[in-house]
Amino acid sequence: MIKFFRRIRQNLLMENKTGKYFKYAVGEIILVVIGILIALQVNNINEQRKSTIFEVKVLKEIRNNLKTDLIEINEDLSLMVDINKATKDVKDHLLLLNKPTDSFSRNTALLRVTPHFSPINSGYNLLQSRGIGMVKNDSLRESISFHYDMLYPYYKTYEEERTRFHALHSEPKLLEYFSMFFDENEAISFRGLYFTISDDDYKKLKNDSTFFKLLNAIAFENRAIQSRGKRIKNSLVALIDKIEVELKSLE
Repeated sequence: MIKFFRRIRQNLLMENKTGKYFKYAVGEIILVVIGILIALQVNNINEQRKSTIFEVKVLKEIRNNLKTDLIEINEDLSLMVDINKATKDVKDHLLLLNKPTDSFSRNTALLRVTPHFSPINSGYNLLQSRGIGMVKNDSLRESISFHYDMLYPYYKTYEEERTRFHALHSEPKLLEYFSMFFDENEAISFRGLYFTISDDDYKKLKNDSTFFKLLNAIAFENRAIQSRGKRIKNSLVALIDKIEVELKSLE
């Protein structure tokens, strides 16, 4: 093709058709420019296609991570419901009954339980490695960033505060009165965990006003983080739905 154009130029020059030669040269330049623009356009299309493929891959991984997180937060929220009930049942038991029972052993063990949420961030980490701008939908990009950079760290802070509270207040008081055991085959246990208390210690516990304050504090801590856990759950459901809609538009 290059030889063909060169031959045309040489013929025009040999025939002293200078005007036609310049017109031809301009035309040739225009053709070259058009060719470059076409090549750039094809390259841009290929890059956009690669970007979209990567975006779909990342969004799918984030969606799968979020679905796993949703299962875990639902389990934690269910456990928090059990803890709320246990604080009330333990208090009622101490006020109404003179001896510990199997249900008392199980419920007091629940006072020791502190659910921990461990979100999976592999999809979001992959997105960050290439730049969060890879997600072209502005609303979706902002929702993903808010969920991972704001909600998850905020929730973790509350979990850490509850852990410190239990270490400083719950653990010492529970150890003062109860013996702790773990046996997955024990019928009275909660997921293998159960407490025992002697009759004498039970009588002392009934008259320990600080323990009743502790029950109220455990319930308060639990309900506070339960409220924030529900916010995490709502965000998870909404974000999964947004990603599903976006994937349908990309695929």
